[in-house]
Amino acid sequence: MTRAPLNGTKTHPLTDHAIGALRKLRAGPLPRQSLNPGIVDRLLREALIELEDGPSPYKTKPGTRQYAKITPGGLFALGVTA
Repeated sequence: MTRAPLNGTKTHPLTDHAIGALRKLRAGPLPRQSLNPGIVDRLLREALIELEDGPSPYKTKPGTRQYAKITPGGLFALGVTA
């Protein structure tokens, strides 16, 4: 599901917060709700992350949750090779 940015179509450079989220995801997938929704939207639009379903990490909320996982494009944006 690709959506246009809320504030026009000009894409600005990634913020420090977005780069920090990518660095966190480099260590492994994180539950989507543990990240800022605006950051998730931006990273999804630029194909820097992808979402996958997985088991809930919360004992009181069983079921499945979406996990954010970094893509090769996200690694490239961080300046990481391979």
